[in-house]
Amino acid sequence: SNPSRGYIYRVAQTFNDNGSGVRGDMQAVIQAILLDPEARGTNSLAAPTFGKQREPLLRVTAMARAFPAPPTMTGTYVESGTQTTTITTAAPHRLNNSDVVQLSFADTSGNPALPNEAYSVTSTGSNTFTIKAPNLSSGSYTQNTNLITVNIGSHGLNAGNAAFLSFTTGGAASGLYQVVTVISSSSFTVATPDNAVRSGNCLLPKISAAGFSQSKTNVTISCTGPHGLSSNETVYVVFNSVTPADAQYQVQTIPDATHFTIVVTNSTTQTQSGGSIYPLGPPPLNRSGNVTVQWSTWNLGYTDNGATFNLSQSPLSPNTVFNFFFPNYEFPGALASAGLTTPEFQLTSDTSVALQMNFLEGGILVDNNNTNGLSSFNNGGGAIVLDLGPWMSANYTAAANVPALVDSLNSLLVAGQLSAAGRSNIVSYVTNTVNFPFSTPPTQSQMRDRVRAVVHLITASPDFTIQK
Repeated sequence: SNPSRGYIYRVAQTFNDNGSGVRGDMQAVIQAILLDPEARGTNSLAAPTFGKQREPLLRVTAMARAFPAPPTMTGTYVESGTQTTTITTAAPHRLNNSDVVQLSFADTSGNPALPNEAYSVTSTGSNTFTIKAPNLSSGSYTQNTNLITVNIGSHGLNAGNAAFLSFTTGGAASGLYQVVTVISSSSFTVATPDNAVRSGNCLLPKISAAGFSQSKTNVTISCTGPHGLSSNETVYVVFNSVTPADAQYQVQTIPDATHFTIVVTNSTTQTQSGGSIYPLGPPPLNRSGNVTVQWSTWNLGYTDNGATFNLSQSPLSPNTVFNFFFPNYEFPGALASAGLTTPEFQLTSDTSVALQMNFLEGGILVDNNNTNGLSSFNNGGGAIVLDLGPWMSANYTAAANVPALVDSLNSLLVAGQLSAAGRSNIVSYVTNTVNFPFSTPPTQSQMRDRVRAVVHLITASPDFTIQK
């Protein structure tokens, strides 16, 4: 943030003349900035005025670089008559229950493939895990003569609504039904010509809508995830508004995976939130094909708001066209008194420091389900996956080897610039506090917790926050 006069002069000279008489050669200018002895050398490291504060967003990208997610995996999937889909991977997947992972499907059975999106998994073996097909609400039913009582939480249906029910066990006939009565938010009844007494499990196709926008009679519905619908498919739409009317509609167009359009009878211009869509055809429950496991979704959303996790920055959204801060900003107090220009400190306050620490913690420590070294921003959501597995061995995590663990991560994260006091404090804390006393051999959870603790403490340190 405070380059020397000589550094500025050398870069300016390159701008004026790239060595071949050309002025304004930006490739040469950028090369001069990055390869200057002041940028690459170690002579200035001891100077208290040298370096700059890492922008909060760059602290996250630095961690993503340091701990890249595992390589993309491939496998196969099978869904056999229920909502549960079994995935078999070619190599061990390293997933644990409730981990979130991005999956892409290619069906080979002639049926619609599952939507490509992030899924929460249930691990069933080193090379197998299951997921739940989306856009389905599951529950149970009981049939007494010609009346079926369906028990599905938050079904959202009203008397007279149409609904397709898939009865996966018990023998009831799957098909299109009309709701007779709504007993509660978690149960309703439908009539059936089949006179029998039976019970079992069932599925209700249901898609959650984020809202809709209406222009005259054209309505575009926005879904909270991929809807999996097709043009001309019939759906029953329940709006969270007076108009349009709750009714059956035909899908007109599919602008993208999370939007579709319908035509309604009333004409107006409005935007509303919420709603539910009930596809009125049988859901695909028998399909198979190939699957690709992509670890990171890279969908962090906005990261400059929120009361718990907040970086004060979202990519591509600074307050001005110049940057998130002014180039000549001086942080009041000791820094300004020393004549130091500190642009990145314009994002720094007592509140923002705490929120940024929470954000980093949410990527490192929050996901306690996985014991194989995988965690993710933000708050275990799978947006940016970190892989700490290479350090999860007794060579690093045994009590006597914690100094080697700290040294390895010190080199990786802060180029070996962790202060002697910081290194000593981290070694002492991890050795004597994390999973103390340590079992022999260490468990997966113990090794994970020690590696996470070191990463967390280094990335929260001044030596990581101030980049030199």
